Amino acid sequence: MDEMVLAGILLIVTALPGIAIGLMLLTGKWDPVSIRAAKDPARARLTTARLLLAVDALLVLLGIALMVTPREHGLLLTVVGVGLITLVTTVLGVAAVKANKA
Repeated sequence: MDEMVLAGILLIVTALPGIAIGLMLLTGKWDPVSIRAAKDPARARLTTARLLLAVDALLVLLGIALMVTPREHGLLLTVVGVGLITLVTTVLGVAAVKANKA
């Protein structure tokens, strides 16, 4: 098995638990204590779910991209993908921290 395909599969499998947790938060099936302690629990739950789903969706997309692109573009794709994921995590993480303040 090619290393690029293996890396893509690993990224997708790694993102699945985060997607599950994000969906549970979004639908209200899971209500952790930290979110209940926030000033606005509904907003805190929504922003945390949005953070998890966005980051894990980007991980899945990066995994798929690694599996289908040629090996020559793997390094550039990885650098750009990780940079994009870091940027999205930072922006949505700030919003989630503000929403979770008690």
